[in-house]
Amino acid sequence: MPTASAPSGLIVCLDDVTLDDLIGAVEVMVQEGLRTFSLPARHEEVDDIVAIFGARATFGVHGPVSAADVEWLRPWAAFILADVADEDLVHAAADAQVPVWVQAMTPGEVRSALSAGVAGAMLYPADVVGHVMAERLRTLGLAEHVIPRGGIGAFSATEWLKAGAPAACVDSTLLGDALRGGDLGMLRDRCGSFVKVNNDAADRAAKA
Repeated sequence: MPTASAPSGLIVCLDDVTLDDLIGAVEVMVQEGLRTFSLPARHEEVDDIVAIFGARATFGVHGPVSAADVEWLRPWAAFILADVADEDLVHAAADAQVPVWVQAMTPGEVRSALSAGVAGAMLYPADVVGHVMAERLRTLGLAEHVIPRGGIGAFSATEWLKAGAPAACVDSTLLGDALRGGDLGMLRDRCGSFVKVNNDAADRAAKA
C-alpha cells in the first residue's frame, strides 16, 4: 500500500526485464534483507511482481510517469522517482498520497523541485557528481530532500545516507548481471555489504 512517508535506506532500482528474470534475483535480495525496490514505470508485469513479493517488499517506480498513471500506481506504489513532475502529476500523486521525487542535478535544481511541491529531488545520475555532492548538499540544508540514483556503490550510498539523504538508489553495482541470467550466488554475496549499509542507516535513524 502507498504511504506518504519518504522511502528510507536503500532502494534497489530494477531493470525492465521479464518477470522470469526478476523473480529469482528479487527473491535472493528479499531473503538477504533488501526489501525496497523501484520498478521501471509501466512495467508490463508489475501486477504479477507485486502479487508475488508485495507481502515481503515495498515497491515504487522510476522513469517517465504521468498523472494518468497514478490511478494504476495507487494500490501498491510507495513512491515515484519521476524524470519530470508536471503540475498534474504532483496533484494526482498528492491526492493518492504517493510521494514524488523529481530529477535534479544541482542545488538550484533541487530547490526548484522543492518549490514545485514534490517530496524531494532525485539526483540523477549521481555517479557524475560523486558522493562529495552529499556533503555539499548537507551544508546547504538540502541533503535531507535528495535521493541519489545512478551508479552508486555501497560506500557512496553510505556517504549519502550519513549526509542526511533519506534513501539512496542502487542498481548495477549490486545487481551485476543477475537480471540477465547471471549467477544468483554471486548476487547473494554482493548483498552483504549493501545490507550492512541498510542496517547502519537504520541504526543511525533509531539513535537520532
